[in-house]
Amino acid sequence: MSSSSVEQSSTRDLKVRLSSGSSPSVLKVTVENESRSHTYALLTWNTPLDEQAFNIGALTLEDAKTGQAVPGPQMKVNRKLPPPRDAVVEVSPQSAVSREVKLSSPWLPTDSKVYRVQVQGPWKAVWARPASQITDEELSNMNGDSHLLQETIRSESVELRLGEAGSA
Repeated sequence: MSSSSVEQSSTRDLKVRLSSGSSPSVLKVTVENESRSHTYALLTWNTPLDEQAFNIGALTLEDAKTGQAVPGPQMKVNRKLPPPRDAVVEVSPQSAVSREVKLSSPWLPTDSKVYRVQVQGPWKAVWARPASQITDEELSNMNGDSHLLQETIRSESVELRLGEAGSA
C-alpha cells in the first residue's frame, strides 16, 4: 500500500516508457507526467532523453535470452555550458514528451538477437515548474529542485531486435 501527497511534487509523477521507434534502429523514449497539477521541466542531459543515452549509460542493454549485460563505453560528454534552453523539456500535467534515440553506435550489437533495454540512473535536473520560470542562474547550476532529485529514473524494459535488415 502506497501513499502520496498531492501537494508535494515528486519525480514519482514522471514515468519513463520505452518502445520501438519509427524504424528498427530507433528507440522511442517517452516521459509521462501523471500529476494532475504539477508541470515539470527536465534537463535532458545524461537522461534517457539525451541523444547520447546509450553511450553515457543512461540506457542499459542486456541479452534478452541470457541476461548478460552489454557493456557500453560510459562516455563522459563535454558540453558547452551553460546548457541551452532547448536542452530543457517541459511536461505539463497529464501529458507526455517523446524523443527518439538512434541505435547506431559502433559498440551496439548487430547480430539480430533480441536485447532488453532499460533506464538506469538519476535525473540530472528537474524543476517543478514551467521551463519559462527557470532562471538563467538555475539553468547554469544544473541542479534543479533538490527534493526532486532524490529518486532515480525507472522504467519497464523493452525488447528490441538489434541488427535487423534495414537498421544498418
